[in-house]
Amino acid sequence: MPTESERGERLMTQAEIIAEQPISRQTLHNLRTDPKSGFPAPHFEPGSTRPKWRESEIAEFFATYEKRPGRRTDLESGGE
Repeated sequence: MPTESERGERLMTQAEIIAEQPISRQTLHNLRTDPKSGFPAPHFEPGSTRPKWRESEIAEFFATYEKRPGRRTDLESGGE
């Protein structure tokens, strides 16, 4: 049975996703672990435990992903 990469579909690692999308490693982790985010399920090549994602699924997800800025901690008082 051919693997994903043998079918012509590019598989991306976490590092490649972070390099191509304007997100941090922590944001990617949060998206992966939140079932409500709709982040695509990973694929595993035979003999590998490293998760990879189809490039087309990642592109589709980030085309509709609404980036939400985090809370600004620099404006909080330091308990003064």
